[in-house]
Amino acid sequence: MRAGRHFDPIDLEVLWNRLVTLVDEAAYAIIRTSMSKVVVEGRDFGVMLYDGEGNLLAADASIASKPGVVSGLIDQMRVLKYLGYTVIICVVVTAFFVLYAPVFGGSQSPERLQRLKQSKHFVDGKFVNQMATSVSTRSPDSKTSIMDWVFQQDDKNPTKPLPSRFFDPDMLTEGKFVWLGHSTLLMKTNAVVIMTDPVFNRASPIPVIGAPFPVHNPMSIDDLPTIDAVIISHDHYDHLDYQAIKVLSKRVSHFFVPLGVKAHLERWGVVSENISELDWYESEVYRGVRLTLAPARHFSGRGLWDRNSTLWGSWIIASKTLKVYFSGDSGYSDAFKAIGQRYGPFDIAFLENGAYNLDWAQIHMMPEETVQASIDLNARVLFPIHWSKFDLALHPWDEPAIRLTKEAKKRNITVATPLIGEPFDVNHFSETRWWESLRTEIGEVVRGLSG
Repeated sequence: MRAGRHFDPIDLEVLWNRLVTLVDEAAYAIIRTSMSKVVVEGRDFGVMLYDGEGNLLAADASIASKPGVVSGLIDQMRVLKYLGYTVIICVVVTAFFVLYAPVFGGSQSPERLQRLKQSKHFVDGKFVNQMATSVSTRSPDSKTSIMDWVFQQDDKNPTKPLPSRFFDPDMLTEGKFVWLGHSTLLMKTNAVVIMTDPVFNRASPIPVIGAPFPVHNPMSIDDLPTIDAVIISHDHYDHLDYQAIKVLSKRVSHFFVPLGVKAHLERWGVVSENISELDWYESEVYRGVRLTLAPARHFSGRGLWDRNSTLWGSWIIASKTLKVYFSGDSGYSDAFKAIGQRYGPFDIAFLENGAYNLDWAQIHMMPEETVQASIDLNARVLFPIHWSKFDLALHPWDEPAIRLTKEAKKRNITVATPLIGEPFDVNHFSETRWWESLRTEIGEVVRGLSG
């Protein structure tokens, strides 16, 4: 576990001294190579050499008679050294933060690692998708850049709190669902209350990034009913919330996670016996509800060096009266059709619909692909998730819903679109396009600003 890592103070001192020496040598090398010939008023004043402290060791007579030149170069060397020290400090602080901050989760014990190695999806120390998948599909002709994130269009994010219902826990009766935003859902079947990917805080380990959009009736964990089981799709920050798990660890009876994710939860206080860790197509029955982890086309990782060290997946929740599909995050693939043939039909499919881009087209679906995935799954009702809570891509916040409902209408697919916090079931749900009224208001604001 990361919590067990430590360094001997003597080792740290030796490491620091070595880093400082490297900075001194680098500064000296830069001065010697780029500033060895100095020209003042058009005259070449020769070669100068300095020691590690920036002191002049040698110079020809002409340069030695120019103290201003010598002083200037020594000042430059000091600046380079201080810049180097600053870089070292930033690197060391960042490394220690990533290694030791609990938000980054836990590491696998040798025994747990053996369990991961038994999975046929664990290859050369990493988990892999069923088909070749690239996180980046950026084309050389792509015109997007970091500036598109910095200078965003006026209506990219909501300009006012999103509409939502005040949630009464007593309204979550048998067969009901409640969407809490993004990929967080509550459902009750066979008297078991299940929550998916509970996220109630920022979708980032950095306190100033990843804030959720404001809503009219914000909900906290204290507003929830008693949760019997939590299922996690993967360990990305917008699906696995460290602070939420810390609170839920004392309130939830059991957690179901993909291979490798158990180490995160254990570090955050969840008792090991209360966690079930599954591979693709493995199932467990919990109080009469069968939970099956199915494939997804995505990736994982919470730190700088742990990409694909844990598994990701989708979930099938099946009771005697209800069959539900929860996608987590996934790019489009033939897996949806295979899952539909093996486990379908589904009463409802909660499918990701947001945070897409052509630059990462294999790990997130376009809205039109989401509609096709619901067809492949043989789902009676499609419920789009993974939108309207975080700014995770370049598209406007409501574009996923606009494109999906347009495609669904063309293909005669039923889409459920209740408000955040609004209870519903597979036979009674809202199809109101609530985002359209907000878009009208945003349009008026934008026109007012431009006028």
